[in-house]
Amino acid sequence: MAMVISRSATLVIQCDTQQRKSTRIRQSQTHKKLSLQAVPHEPHHANSSRGDFIYIENARFYKGCSPHYLVSMNYWGVMNLAADTSAGGNLTRFKTEVQQLSKIGVNNVRIMAASEASARGIQPYRMYPALMESPGKYNEPIFVGLDRALVEFAKYNITVIMTLNNAWDWSGGYSQYVSWATNNSQIPYPRSWDPNANPPYGNWSQNNLRGSYQPQLGNWDGFIGFAGRFYNDTSITHLTQRWFKDHIKAVVNRVNTISGITYKDDPTIMTWELTNEPQDPPLSWIAETSAYIKSLAPNHLVTVGFEGKTGEWWFKRVHSPKSIDYTCGHLWVQNWGIYDPLDPTEKSLVAAEQFATEWLKNLSSWSLDLHKPLVLEEFGMARDEWQNVAKGAPTSFYLYDARATTTHKDRFFQLVISHVVEYFKAGKAWQGTGPWAYGGIWRPTDKRNAFGQAWAGDPPHEPPGWYDLYDTDPTLKIISAQARNVSEIIKSHGHSGGSAKCRPQHSEKISATSPGSGLP
Repeated sequence: MAMVISRSATLVIQCDTQQRKSTRIRQSQTHKKLSLQAVPHEPHHANSSRGDFIYIENARFYKGCSPHYLVSMNYWGVMNLAADTSAGGNLTRFKTEVQQLSKIGVNNVRIMAASEASARGIQPYRMYPALMESPGKYNEPIFVGLDRALVEFAKYNITVIMTLNNAWDWSGGYSQYVSWATNNSQIPYPRSWDPNANPPYGNWSQNNLRGSYQPQLGNWDGFIGFAGRFYNDTSITHLTQRWFKDHIKAVVNRVNTISGITYKDDPTIMTWELTNEPQDPPLSWIAETSAYIKSLAPNHLVTVGFEGKTGEWWFKRVHSPKSIDYTCGHLWVQNWGIYDPLDPTEKSLVAAEQFATEWLKNLSSWSLDLHKPLVLEEFGMARDEWQNVAKGAPTSFYLYDARATTTHKDRFFQLVISHVVEYFKAGKAWQGTGPWAYGGIWRPTDKRNAFGQAWAGDPPHEPPGWYDLYDTDPTLKIISAQARNVSEIIKSHGHSGGSAKCRPQHSEKISATSPGSGLP
């Protein structure tokens, strides 16, 4: 997910090479209303003869002969959650939550397929145990957890987006590669929440800050600069990029110990994602790395994992390589300073809604210009935290009690999902949503496991419960309604497009002029 960053790391919604620091949204160009069947001009195709695999034709996802919409969910920690108990897993919980997701109507999940350990010992705010203990050395019990997860998702026809790296520190990611390449140097961690504080209405066991180690308190600019050396520092990129490509190859070519299927041949895997939220990545790195993945796994789709917060110029160039099959965006109104969860009025909520509406429109326009489908990979909103303030919660960092209502969150989710579905129906770029993140049966009062992990919806670097979706939240009804609505849209308009062997002679288009389908 998007981090809370310093004010110097300014959010840019619309930019060009002369206006990189603008925060003003420019009105997107007017586009013709399109049918679901096709986007004109050099349509992007991927895997159009690949049978059971999700493929792209005419800038639309297809599964079999039907248009396919992603009712996705971020469920990032499953390779650990599905591992043996001795490795910190909870297979019973994992299977329960996959069943819950299926009943909700989720047909896709976005997960981590990478995590990295440090030779300096247990690191703060980090997934643990890690999949990769050192370059090329893997923790087999965690890999088996990933095997189990893929098999379980396949039972419920849930496809998977496999994220291969991370710009942030909670899985290791770029900063750990840089540390490895610089004699295990100290990572300049930015300030974060106090994991040893007691949030309201529940006592915590000790966090994974063990022994006498404490993180070096840096700032976000310093951390982002350190992590960016992963692909910018030519004195170490011969190491970091070789190790990363070796990891890609190891995961793509892994043979599932349960199903016997090689990952690159598994249609349960929809997408290989380069990284989670790269910050100003070199365009040559995106092109080279995505092409490398395509050479290993031609059956699968590839995307970047980009937020879309830095404007049109970056968005288009990041997603322009032919080896990038579709575009993506992450929408974080609180992290970007637009929404205040401590405001009980509608003022900041309305601001968030207005921002989201314009942001969704802009990204759709930019993606249409690239002739590629677009997925909202991440978005979220906190619970009604002002309620906890009234109950005497000590600070805003610990206001994530599950008993707080979700009125603002539900209204925001309804607006975002409705817009995306209407764009889909109108034949525009948006092709699905992925809320952050599923906490399932977990609650903030639950104790951590033997490795200091909660496996909440929120990663270890953030207060558990901040953006969690619990299994009893009314927000899930909005996601279920989305699944039903999209299913009816697809059924009522027939099979629009698909590979030639599937396409009927006369297919009804989903018209942009259908009632309620148009957006301003």
